[in-house]
Amino acid sequence: MGSAKGGAIGIIMLSIVQNIKNVYDYIFGSLFRKLLISFFAIITITVTMLGSYYYTKTSQDIKRREIRNMETLSEQAASALETKMTGIQNTMWNFFSDIRFQNFVITLGANPEAYDEFSDKLSQFMSDYPEVDFFVVSQLEGNQLLKGNFKSTDIIEFERLKQLAVSKNGRGAWVPSVTFESRTGQETSTLAYVQALKKTNNFIADFPLIGIMMVQLSHESLTQWLQGIWEHEAADYLLTDQETGQIRIASNPDLRGRYLDSLRDEGLLFVTYPLANTPWSLVGIANTKALLVEVEKLALNTIYLGIACLLGSLLMASLLSSRILTPLKELKKGIVMVEKGDYDIQLSIGARGEIGYIIYRFNQMAAEIKSLIMRIYETDLVRKESEIKSLQSQINPHFLYNTLGVIESLATLHDDDRISMISRSLAKMFRYNISSDRMSTIQMELGQIRLYLYIQQQRYGERVHYTIESDEQLDWVQIPKLLFQPLVENCFVHTFDRMTADGLLKIRIWRDSHERLFISVWNNGPAIEKGKLKQIQEMLGNSIPHRRSSERPTSVGLLNVHHRVKLLYGNEYGLSIESHPEQGTEAVICFRELSEEERKSEDIDH
Repeated sequence: MGSAKGGAIGIIMLSIVQNIKNVYDYIFGSLFRKLLISFFAIITITVTMLGSYYYTKTSQDIKRREIRNMETLSEQAASALETKMTGIQNTMWNFFSDIRFQNFVITLGANPEAYDEFSDKLSQFMSDYPEVDFFVVSQLEGNQLLKGNFKSTDIIEFERLKQLAVSKNGRGAWVPSVTFESRTGQETSTLAYVQALKKTNNFIADFPLIGIMMVQLSHESLTQWLQGIWEHEAADYLLTDQETGQIRIASNPDLRGRYLDSLRDEGLLFVTYPLANTPWSLVGIANTKALLVEVEKLALNTIYLGIACLLGSLLMASLLSSRILTPLKELKKGIVMVEKGDYDIQLSIGARGEIGYIIYRFNQMAAEIKSLIMRIYETDLVRKESEIKSLQSQINPHFLYNTLGVIESLATLHDDDRISMISRSLAKMFRYNISSDRMSTIQMELGQIRLYLYIQQQRYGERVHYTIESDEQLDWVQIPKLLFQPLVENCFVHTFDRMTADGLLKIRIWRDSHERLFISVWNNGPAIEKGKLKQIQEMLGNSIPHRRSSERPTSVGLLNVHHRVKLLYGNEYGLSIESHPEQGTEAVICFRELSEEERKSEDIDH
């Protein structure tokens, strides 16, 4: 019987193990199912960890924040109460040291004028300190003066408080006391200040006791004070006995009489602040669960949202994975072939929709890349020449129009040789401009510039002067033809046309220690507006392709110069412009001397 039972259990265990193995093989035997399970695990772990971390961190932050709030409020509230109690003590000591008050207590009731005087003072004291329940001045055995609408028989612990005052021998002290609660008539706790009075105006070393003073705080005032510290449904404030831990007064009456130790197992936060010169402490307690209600709601909502997102994500993954994985594998193979340089690859389009479109576009892309490689190789050979010709073709006709106007004016008004000189200069310039050579020398360019400046001086006369400084060793350095003439033209078009006198133009050409060559064109005209200067500098700072647009640039001449220098000498060279008030405007071309191979290449390209 036992062996049969054991055999049945073994068969069941084997069946369970086999079923588990089958489930494992089913899940991990498919990329789709592995992806689904992995996705489920990742989402679940992520949501759980984030939710747990957020809940723990937020709970700790709330606890720390509430503890700081309670500590701050407890300290402020205790300080306010201690200030009141200190004021009461100081008043009591003033009475204690007042010889007239001592004589009044000795003859309490015998002197009506003194009685009225000090009765008024005690009434004023009660008005200044509404927290006080009553004020008693009493002989050791005899008459009393009481303020607060109480009789001596209503003071439950009068004799005990009297004995405590006598035992202190003139030193005041705050001691626990018992009073009646006005609402229920039940006995309850409060604080009283007691102090024995002495006769201090004699020459006896040990001053004799003549009476006592007693001030008791109102239980209702202390309760309202506790309730006003922090009006939060999750927090309560208590006054407890420092030795026993018993709750004497509480903002929540249900806590009165209990012990703090009985509350420590209820998940509460505690903040304790001892009251100075008293046997009591101010204790703040807060219900942790109540403080974390909103956090728990948020955490629960986060869990619900995470579960919903998880289920939705799994559903979407199950629908999309099977249609995506197989075509993506084929696409990956095609990409690997393209990376190896096989642009003849063509994938079969077995899927529809977006995946099929991607494969179709991939096939087109491979074919276009192959075609583009061939076209780029062919067109790159002629790009440089076409760029330079295109840039050189944009010549501002402003100078030509002005020159013709000068010739016409001189021909009409004067009959002198200047017309002949201007005509010859203009002919030389045009002959130079239309020559087939693309490169020239610095010497020839300066000769062209001098012809241009001669013609302009016929127009401007003494309004404009110029100087040219150039190192003779650089005369035969080859540069692109008409490289810096647009810069000189700009000085007349944009500066000297607006000046009535004292125009000055300086052209300098030099080589620095790094073998870089510079051509500077400076004029003393008004500075370029900051906005326009910034716009020009930004255009010059952009790469050449960014300036290809259908719109004509505002500074064609400057951009042409900049383009030509970059195309011929490289991107590290080009044109820069600076303009400052009272300092004029300077355009500087930075370039280099072409090597022998580069000059031969230019000649061959041309």
